Amino acid sequence: GSVSFQETPIVEVADTVGAGDSFTGTFCAAILSGMDVRDAHALAVKVSAYVCTQSGAMPVIPDNIKSFIKR
Repeated sequence: GSVSFQETPIVEVADTVGAGDSFTGTFCAAILSGMDVRDAHALAVKVSAYVCTQSGAMPVIPDNIKSFIKR
């Protein structure tokens, strides 16, 4: 019942492999951990943008991004 829009961050792209999977995985995990749609969307955008700055599909996500995930 709601719409969420997030600006696309401008990053220096190294590799786009894994960007979609990281977005979807982050969004689903955030929703399942209790985040609302807007916050889950914002986190998913941050993670997928970060993934685009790294080579390869599975870079290690830095702690400053992981800290947004509720446990």
